[in-house]
Amino acid sequence: MTGLTDDELQKLYTWIDEIPLSRPKRNIGRDFADCVLVAETISHYFPKIVQLHNYSAANSTPQKIYNWNTLNGKVLRKLGWQISKEDIEQIIMAKPGAIERFLYQLQFKMAKYRANGGVVKAPVPVKKRYGQQYRQQQQQAVAPPNPPPSNNQYPPETPLSHGRAGDAMDNQMVGRRHQQVPQQQGGNNGYDRDALQREVDEEILLEKEQTIQELRETVEILELKISKLEQLVRLKDSKISKLQLQIGQQQEE
Repeated sequence: MTGLTDDELQKLYTWIDEIPLSRPKRNIGRDFADCVLVAETISHYFPKIVQLHNYSAANSTPQKIYNWNTLNGKVLRKLGWQISKEDIEQIIMAKPGAIERFLYQLQFKMAKYRANGGVVKAPVPVKKRYGQQYRQQQQQAVAPPNPPPSNNQYPPETPLSHGRAGDAMDNQMVGRRHQQVPQQQGGNNGYDRDALQREVDEEILLEKEQTIQELRETVEILELKISKLEQLVRLKDSKISKLQLQIGQQQEE
């Protein structure tokens, strides 16, 4: 079961039929199983985010998995979306309804990506352990200042002092309290900034590691293509040598 209505399925199939693909459309489950036509579908709308040479037609399961993992990490992530390993396995095995569910979601993700001008507006990740700190800081921000200590560090509070001496005393008390409160809050804010900075650093490190992995995959693909081209060159050289030998023999005769 696809989980889609007949009307939604009909619109989905009509949408796919309107996209020029490199293969004839026979069975949508098997046609899209190796991910090549999915890459072509996305490339039809957003050619800059898809490199079609990364996806080769495949009958073997490992190559199909490689294609889907490449799409998941390099393309779908740019759309602000990634599918699970279980979904990939169902699509590869051409489970009924699996590819329809994926394409239905893909259509909406691409529409959202286009509406945002080609930019994914991802929410800022917030870990739960910072929630309690934030609430405590908010409570401290609205809480009244602590009462003066018992050693009479500050003059006793009086109702409203009149005259210059009373005004000076009130101003002195207020000034000292304002100096004390920011210091107390500043320590917590400093701790929070350090924690958030560590979180940001971790995210940047993960992004760099993912970029390095993507570059390594690209290098491996290019090396494989170079190896295939070298094989073709050797075959052509061999054919040229045979033709030259045959020409030489004919000239001798």
